Amino acid sequence: MTSSQDQAYYRDTYLFGTEATVIDAGQDDAGPWVAVSPNIFHPKGGGQPSDEGTVNGLPVVPSRTEDGLVLLATEAEAPAVGSAVVCAIDETLRKRHAALHTAGHVLGHLGEARGWQSTGHSHYPGQARLDFSPEGFEAELATPELRDAVRAELQEAFDAVLARGGAVTAATDETGHRTVTIEGVNAEPCGGTHVSELSQLKDVRVLELKIKRGALKVRYEAEHA
Repeated sequence: MTSSQDQAYYRDTYLFGTEATVIDAGQDDAGPWVAVSPNIFHPKGGGQPSDEGTVNGLPVVPSRTEDGLVLLATEAEAPAVGSAVVCAIDETLRKRHAALHTAGHVLGHLGEARGWQSTGHSHYPGQARLDFSPEGFEAELATPELRDAVRAELQEAFDAVLARGGAVTAATDETGHRTVTIEGVNAEPCGGTHVSELSQLKDVRVLELKIKRGALKVRYEAEHA
């Protein structure tokens, strides 16, 4: 069934509502669920939280199966397979998630440009961060004052990227692998949502660098313009 589900959110971050067809439906321990196509709901994963939204006006919670099918859990009776439905997502939340995810890609690139090795990430609102291994960079990260100096350097580098601008595009190959490319920055595998142009980012701030449990954690925030 996955081959017949069109992941519309892969192509268009700014598609906030659409008509769709129910391509599968069922019930599990959590209750009824439906799968629709085209699908505009991003499920939790890759460090990004789920979209919030509705099907026919009723709230749903998206998730992804192991084979890639996006399911929408609902507390109401699931519409029948083949029926037409109206889907909508929270526009404000989608745009914030996209801004944080794109900013995270840029920040990850800037860290790796310093020679840091990425070990993890979270793009959740209010707790967005990139994790790196501090090994080999203990001297420049030894004190709060030194870490704040590095934070300022990262902020300056990020500001320069934003001043330059650039398109953000995504492409999915025939095997289903998706690559997000930020013009002038990098290209990396990603299943999340992103802004379409760096000028759509605002209030990007590198907040803090700290060493915790042997990891360098770089906290940041970003908003959608």
